[in-house]
Amino acid sequence: MSDPGVPKTPNGAPRVFLVGAGPGDPGLLTLRGAQALAMADVLLYDHLVPTELLDLAPERALRIDAGKVRNHPRMSQQEIGEALVEHARRGAIVVRLKGGDPFLFGRGGEEAQILAQAGIPFAIVPGVTSPIAVPAYAGIPVTHRDHSSRLVVLTAHDDPEKWDEEDIKALARPRQTLVVLMGALYMKGLVLRLLKAALPAKTPTAIVRWGTTPLQESFFNDLGDLPSFLDRNKIAPPAILTIGEVVSLRDEVAWTHRLPLFGKRLLLTREGSRSTDLAGRLEALGATVLPLPTIRISPLLPEKSKDLRERLGDFQWIVFLSPNGVRTFIESLKESGRDLRSLAGIRIFSMGPATGEALKNAGILPDLSPGESHGKGVVSAFRDLSGEHHGKVLLIRGDRGTGTIPRGLEELGYHVETMAVYENTLPVLSEEKKERIRPLLSEGAIDLAIYYSPSAFTGLLSLFPDQKEAIGRLPALAIGPTTREELDKAHVHTVCMAAHPTTDSIVETALDFLSAFGNNAEGRQPPPVTPAGQTQGEMLP
Repeated sequence: MSDPGVPKTPNGAPRVFLVGAGPGDPGLLTLRGAQALAMADVLLYDHLVPTELLDLAPERALRIDAGKVRNHPRMSQQEIGEALVEHARRGAIVVRLKGGDPFLFGRGGEEAQILAQAGIPFAIVPGVTSPIAVPAYAGIPVTHRDHSSRLVVLTAHDDPEKWDEEDIKALARPRQTLVVLMGALYMKGLVLRLLKAALPAKTPTAIVRWGTTPLQESFFNDLGDLPSFLDRNKIAPPAILTIGEVVSLRDEVAWTHRLPLFGKRLLLTREGSRSTDLAGRLEALGATVLPLPTIRISPLLPEKSKDLRERLGDFQWIVFLSPNGVRTFIESLKESGRDLRSLAGIRIFSMGPATGEALKNAGILPDLSPGESHGKGVVSAFRDLSGEHHGKVLLIRGDRGTGTIPRGLEELGYHVETMAVYENTLPVLSEEKKERIRPLLSEGAIDLAIYYSPSAFTGLLSLFPDQKEAIGRLPALAIGPTTREELDKAHVHTVCMAAHPTTDSIVETALDFLSAFGNNAEGRQPPPVTPAGQTQGEMLP
């Protein structure tokens, strides 16, 4: 019988979603999982789930780190179950985000039982599971008509020496693939028992650590050579062992090595909605993209700017310096009861392709754009106009900016006034998100930071004042000369610059810069030792 304390939901809709986060690559979350996260009032997540997925929940959602790192849990399994029931009974939509798939060694079945016993409506959202995805990212199909007709998935987190002889013999059968999760601690013992059970010593094997993530590394050995390899190299979790003839197909099937940015982390200092196209392009090349807005654009219209809006007819030119300026200016016109007819007879200047696109989306075709999208380029474009340089020019910009453009235009003979229509402020980042980004900065785990403006760089410094030196060491991509000047002034060690402030140019520049370092798809040297037993659920790779 259901508990009368549970809030009623329309048509028995679920109050708790047990969601599989996938094996590590945030792009492997299912659409249904993303939909559940978008509805969450409470997000209870395992410690090693892809942190980018936490941003898919609403900002207002309560985020609870359940831990689930072996031997170092933040919450016991009982406490997790109690939290799910408690928050659901209070009327919250609760998402339990679990590594891999909830029902594969993830204790999702136990959590579902607790909810059922409490009368809480729930739903299961399966996840892409690591025993299939991690070998796939290493170029290994776990089944193949010519090599394997059986797939066995098992955990080896307890000592294989204690396993029944019949179980070991079953694992040593021919034409099957073994995928071993949570086996770093007892991997050698399992291999020795398989060899003793007559599994051929020439059987190929693969150990993949942190599979599908930027840290992915693979080690390939014949089964008979694996014990000595493990003696020489301390393999720390999370790691997945694959045993079987299918491993021999990796040279033909491997695909991540063809992605030039596989395993590279790129930081985008721009809000996600503005960088979706660029992020998608970079992710298609194998990169892991970290969107981190370092400035927030807020509409601003001080009294002086309101007065300028009333006098638009006095100006011969309106110069738009950014897409944000276009959008906020058009909105301010609407708020004042005006529309684009207020711009009749005024010539329009667009600073660069992105600004021109924003103008076209608003129904305005610019009359002039600079050859180069920076302050000196604007002045040069006006200088190259035929005839006398006179008349009034209105600059539409934010509350910050250098004097290069107004000073240069006035020297040409124009009368310039500036209309501030938005302000750059620091975004409010949760402590949880700061704590996710801070170690990546301090450890130099970001391969390239992309800055869209000088304010984007100074905003990052302001958000992480304790990481100033680390930020200066991050390789940086500037979208134009003005941004580059700011980075050079701050003594950023390595700076490259896009030829044009366009998505195509930024992608090309990132590729040119990072290609010299290769990608993370090839087999790597033995990894550093980390504390044993560091795993969760179905062995998040």
